[in-house]
Amino acid sequence: MSDKSDNWSYSPESIPVLHPRRKYTIKLAAALRAGRSILGLSQVTFAQDMGISKSKLARAETAAGSISSGDLEYALSVFRSAGVVIDLTIDGDLRLTVPDNKLHLIEAAMTAGMGGDGSFDEAAPDQNR
Repeated sequence: MSDKSDNWSYSPESIPVLHPRRKYTIKLAAALRAGRSILGLSQVTFAQDMGISKSKLARAETAAGSISSGDLEYALSVFRSAGVVIDLTIDGDLRLTVPDNKLHLIEAAMTAGMGGDGSFDEAAPDQNR
């Protein structure tokens, strides 16, 4: 069995545009980044918790690289334990459930923008630079 057999994501460029796996790859990448960001974790911190490099996490969050199914399951379990539930339905819909006590992070991101490492930053935009 190939080492790639337990990976959930490959570079979008390597998957034909019309292939169903491409949309799942992109949606899972978005879910990974959204879940981490909603919890207010930096890529560095979350990658260390997962036991992978920051660059591997960054590539997985942009669908430019792969992550093992075990690492993905770990990430999803961290999100679930914090009340952030990410579901990818059989129809390909991505559903994100966020507890009320985490909504302030989303509101802050919408008004202040994302931090340099992809985490939500509650500081005003001019304080981020």
